[in-house]
Amino acid sequence: MSETLPPLPDTPFWRAYHGRFAGFPTWAMHDRFWPVLTASTGDWFAFEPEGGSLPDAPLDAAGLDALLAEAEAMFAPARDRSFAGIVFADDVERPSFVKIFDPWKMGASCGSSGERILPRWVLSRMRPDSALPVAAPEPAKPGLMQRLGWRG
Repeated sequence: MSETLPPLPDTPFWRAYHGRFAGFPTWAMHDRFWPVLTASTGDWFAFEPEGGSLPDAPLDAAGLDALLAEAEAMFAPARDRSFAGIVFADDVERPSFVKIFDPWKMGASCGSSGERILPRWVLSRMRPDSALPVAAPEPAKPGLMQRLGWRG
């Protein structure tokens, strides 16, 4: 893949996004963390990096419950896998930044595809401060005949 990914914005939110996170590779670990997240109180901003708009305000309790229920429904068909690896949190006991990935859009392992795989949702105590940059379209590549010099 020759495309160069544009850098993420250099802002407090995106620096936190690249901070240290704990993953939950097994469903048992995920299931121990999920109640911690669902019981958390206080303001949570929800951001969908792929095409979502920046939130104007944090979610209310019903909005957070609905988002977490939607996420849990999204995970349900993936529970037959031996691994989870869908949720990552900055703190297992008192999370303030959580990345929730779509189990069906995880990309290649170890980032070897060269693609930036973004979470389906980011839950954060801090308001997202910048939308993602859009990659410039890759220039059109000449076809084989043009590369061989044919002018037909």
